[in-house]
Amino acid sequence: MAIRDTLALSEDQQALQDALRGFLTGQFPPAALRAALETEAGYDPGLHARLAGDFGLAALTVPRESGGIGLSQAEASVAHTELGRVLYPGPFLSTALAAGVLAAGDRAVRERWLPWLADGSVTGTIAAAGESGHWSPGSDSVRAERAPGGWRLYGHRWYVIAGHVADIVVVPAVLDSGLAMFLVESRSLGFTPSGQLGLDLTRRVCVTAFDEAPAVLLSQGEQAAATLERAERDFLLATAAEAVGGIGWCLDATIAYAKDRGQVGPSAGSFQAVAQACVDMLAHFQSVSAAARYAAVAAADGTAEAPKAAHVAALQAGEAYRAVTEQAIHLFGGGGSIQEHDAHLYYRRAWSAERLAGGPQAHRAAISDLATP
Repeated sequence: MAIRDTLALSEDQQALQDALRGFLTGQFPPAALRAALETEAGYDPGLHARLAGDFGLAALTVPRESGGIGLSQAEASVAHTELGRVLYPGPFLSTALAAGVLAAGDRAVRERWLPWLADGSVTGTIAAAGESGHWSPGSDSVRAERAPGGWRLYGHRWYVIAGHVADIVVVPAVLDSGLAMFLVESRSLGFTPSGQLGLDLTRRVCVTAFDEAPAVLLSQGEQAAATLERAERDFLLATAAEAVGGIGWCLDATIAYAKDRGQVGPSAGSFQAVAQACVDMLAHFQSVSAAARYAAVAAADGTAEAPKAAHVAALQAGEAYRAVTEQAIHLFGGGGSIQEHDAHLYYRRAWSAERLAGGPQAHRAAISDLATP
């Protein structure tokens, strides 16, 4: 198996994790998250700019020749874990997905937009899901037609992360000859994002309408299909890493809760329940961490198992994250602690993220298909 001998974080990756955790703990406490969610954008642009500038988060996987840092999904997963730990609501994930598509597309478009995405001055997203939530082209796919002056797009996409604040939108669309990838500027006439009701209060999603929206062709045919598959894989890796962070928060909150209860002399039964919850959460944390890390390293190394590993990690992460947050809700509910509100936010993220990533049935089907010779 062409994969690294160890899944442990490298010194640089550990340094990134420590620096991000320390910064977010000090600059983005739970009160700051709740305040950001009340704003029109749903996040703090000033904090977002600091994360992009001081930590280079927007540039992590952008190629060096395009103004980025040129790191792999192994490093990106470290960042996504820490962002997931605090339920960071800014558009780093959506921008990274858009940048990944542009990096494999038209050279002129790449040279124009990637440096801006890398320095955080421009945000992006990918509008790939149909009404069912699946990324694969179907009967409800966006349609592309050539017109005087360029291409035009027609149709709708659902569950578009950060579509309300994205400057550019990457869109898979169908031509007579097959699949193609396009770029649409959000200020263009013919593009309309509308807020879509969702369970997750910390990650806004939109329905995007394309009504004769002007678009730039990025790639088509086999190249477009491969690019879309890679973008979906990167999305699965990111959501699995975010689940690791969220489960870690639940575990730490439960340990703190157990210590607080211990100081007031809990009954033996309640202490055993909390202790068992800690054991269960730790087991989930360890298994999901291993699966997510393995999948990220497999993607970074370009192994044949990378696509399957991404679906395995997403499946395991989704189920574990739901179980852990449900357990946290049960423990904290009615306790009058600050964690009660926060735990509900993690619970909402767990359920929403699993659905955005395709859901367990889709992952099982993909794993079965990839395992078939």
